[in-house]
Amino acid sequence: MRYHRYSITFNEIPSEISLVISITGCGGPCKGCHSPFLHNPSNGHYLSFEHYQELLDKYQGQITTVCFLGGEWYLDPLNNMLKEAKKRNIKTALYTSLDYEEVPRKLKHNLTYIKTGPYTPGLGGLESVITNQRLYQLKPKKIDITYKYWPQAKPKIKKT
Repeated sequence: MRYHRYSITFNEIPSEISLVISITGCGGPCKGCHSPFLHNPSNGHYLSFEHYQELLDKYQGQITTVCFLGGEWYLDPLNNMLKEAKKRNIKTALYTSLDYEEVPRKLKHNLTYIKTGPYTPGLGGLESVITNQRLYQLKPKKIDITYKYWPQAKPKIKKT
């Protein structure tokens, strides 16, 4: 399993501080893909389980979620990493171009959040009210929270 980079963001999962890890080897490509460098599985750096644990150690207490951008094609290594985060009481997330029904059950069992669906030009990403993509909160029960990305869901700040 290889990754292109990792970062700490507030963008990927609403109300969470996420350690976001971009996994290479995506089988896409989605038309209009914004990350074509993730297609080649030999791009990036090797993500060993030990290195992953070091990242969790480094950011423990600073992050609330670990979010993988892709990686479901590495089913067992990804699942082991999700389990490790859960053991540390860190929420888990996966961005995938698969439809929800296509995601292996054992991954869903270890996820708190999942973004599903390929990017489709003309429909836009999660911020578009007509998107085909969906963000689900799976724990404690499955809820579609895609609306949290839509402009009308964001609080209005009054100017004085």
